Amino acid sequence: MRAARGLLLAAVLAGALTWVYAAAFPERTDYAGHFVAGAGGTLLLLVPLLARWATPWRVVAVACVGVLLGVGTEATIFRLAEFDPVDLANQSLGGLLAAGGALDARGLPSAAVAATAGLALLVLGFGLAFA
Repeated sequence: MRAARGLLLAAVLAGALTWVYAAAFPERTDYAGHFVAGAGGTLLLLVPLLARWATPWRVVAVACVGVLLGVGTEATIFRLAEFDPVDLANQSLGGLLAAGGALDARGLPSAAVAATAGLALLVLGFGLAFA
């Protein structure tokens, strides 16, 4: 379970920073939503990797894929009005925070923590982004 400490810390920090975002930008809950959804989505992307094949370089590679997926979704699926680079930056920051917490994580306990925290953060993010 010691390997999952970084993941737990990153998830708690992402949750805490979400409330900082919400307090700093009360009229723009989508900023907080994109940040925490980026963290949650990246954690979910990391689950299969953490279960078996985790190395720091692979975690960084998956984080880069997550950021690129964020670019793609922000430019297509979630483009309700127009492409918003602030939303993209916020979700990328959340994803990089999550990946940082996963650099030393390995094994099934870490994958379980990543899956649970990732799902919770992603749901919170969607709730805030579309509030």
